[in-house]
Amino acid sequence: MDRLQIESHAVVLQRERRARRLAWALLLVGIALTAAAPPAAALTQFLIGGAGAFLLMRAFGRTPTPRRGSARPATVVAEEGDIVIEQAGRRTLLARRELENGWIDAFGGHHHVVLRKKGGDVLWVRVRDADEAGRLLRAAGFAADQHVFRARLVSVMSERLTHRARAAIIVLPSFFLYPLLGLAPLVWALGGATVVLGGALLVLLVLAYPVLQLVMPRSALVGTDGVTIQGFAARRLIPITQVTGARADARGVWLDHVDGTSTLLPTVARMTGSHGAAPLAHVGADTRVLLARVQEVMASRGRAGASARLGALDRKGRSFEEWRGALGGLARGGAGGGSYRDTALEVDDLARVLEDGAAPAERRIAAAVALASSGDPALKRRVRIAAGTCADQALRDAIERAAEEELQERDLDRVLRLRAG
Repeated sequence: MDRLQIESHAVVLQRERRARRLAWALLLVGIALTAAAPPAAALTQFLIGGAGAFLLMRAFGRTPTPRRGSARPATVVAEEGDIVIEQAGRRTLLARRELENGWIDAFGGHHHVVLRKKGGDVLWVRVRDADEAGRLLRAAGFAADQHVFRARLVSVMSERLTHRARAAIIVLPSFFLYPLLGLAPLVWALGGATVVLGGALLVLLVLAYPVLQLVMPRSALVGTDGVTIQGFAARRLIPITQVTGARADARGVWLDHVDGTSTLLPTVARMTGSHGAAPLAHVGADTRVLLARVQEVMASRGRAGASARLGALDRKGRSFEEWRGALGGLARGGAGGGSYRDTALEVDDLARVLEDGAAPAERRIAAAVALASSGDPALKRRVRIAAGTCADQALRDAIERAAEEELQERDLDRVLRLRAG
């Protein structure tokens, strides 16, 4: 990655990790005080409620935008993925290994590059225009062809039900809960604690899985190969080859498929019975950011995987060991001047297949095996970067194992089985 230095008029690092730790401390203190002195509950309830609300908002809400007046001018330097901020005589380093996500936002009418650390801290950097934003995002290692993008989606219940229906689902069970609680002493007297606790545990086990699937927020992973909708113990991959277009409305981003159907990536909870169509200028920032990343991936997909001369990468009924050995020979042959010329393949051809999200999964894995077998550290690094752009977890794992020259037949079979299913 090239070195990039920009002068920004507004940079702010939100210490979300520190704020969460403080909220947890206040919550625990409030619980401890309540347990030690129950009469103090009238006061500690405000402490517990405030800290709990803050933690819930951070866990299930959107990335908070900077407070007004908190940003200051700074020099931002990006080199090898590391970010150095020089602001008011203070130097702050954000190492690449500490960062987990990055995107471009239009907060406050200006373009911003947003980088989130693994601990939750968020860096906002105002830039001059979209071009400078793209260069900084690439220098940080989070462009569409460098890293998978993760966006928060609302729960299945929030997507499908209006706010009134959600409120009814929360309130109505209480009318049935109180009669059951009234029977608890009788059941306890007849069957003892074992029956009560065993029955309660059974009910929880039966209800927990579907309830969590309904109420837990989800994520959309946008990679070069497609979009994965990830929920509680559930995962759905939408290959980029099956997407013909992307559009947005007040509820989120819609992916149009080749068969005429559409899938919603809901960034906003449903409020009414309608879809809430609205001009793009009026939709939320989270929706616009997600739409921009999907459109960027769609624009970058190529046709490398469709080339007939890449048939040398196909398994074609060969045993796994024979196929993997031939791929290794292909790479070594390129260095020696043999096999690459025989198949009219070059390193760039293999790299294009590897990095093309529209290429067949088997060919992408084969290209990764061939490049990693060359022994060139730069090519191995390129394979690892390509793995990090995959929304399909199985494909990502297979390419990563290929980069380490540890690919097994079960890794390939898992990818193909999930794609077929």
